[in-house]
Amino acid sequence: MEPDIIHILEMIAAVIATIIAVWQNRQKSQVMTENEALVEDLNDAAVDYVNVVADRAQVVSFFDPQNDRVTEPPANIPGRSWKMSDGTKQWVICGHTPDEQSSLLNQITDAEKERKVQYIISVPGCYYEIEYGLLKGGGKGG
Repeated sequence: MEPDIIHILEMIAAVIATIIAVWQNRQKSQVMTENEALVEDLNDAAVDYVNVVADRAQVVSFFDPQNDRVTEPPANIPGRSWKMSDGTKQWVICGHTPDEQSSLLNQITDAEKERKVQYIISVPGCYYEIEYGLLKGGGKGG
């Protein structure tokens, strides 16, 4: 073979090798970028999981009657689990004078603002024990 043809073939081989190297480098960069994004997503998921487990433990502690470490409802607990329903409020104020009804409703509102789960409301001659927005007990008398 002639030397010119050999040089041309060598140049073509070098160009092909360069193209292959550039293509492999781009593939590697793309995979590395995807892996970095995957690692970041996994880190975010791990942090979210730890937060969910901690929140769940706090909620369980809040509703556990044997555990008095958590006395305030955690922020992620919906109000319906410790607020009194309108039906229960109507039952509590039934049979009371308008002034007593207003006093009882104000006491309930104040307790709910403070996010209390256990409290007692009263008017002269009557009291009610409230727990988690439900009527737990009550009585009449002095």
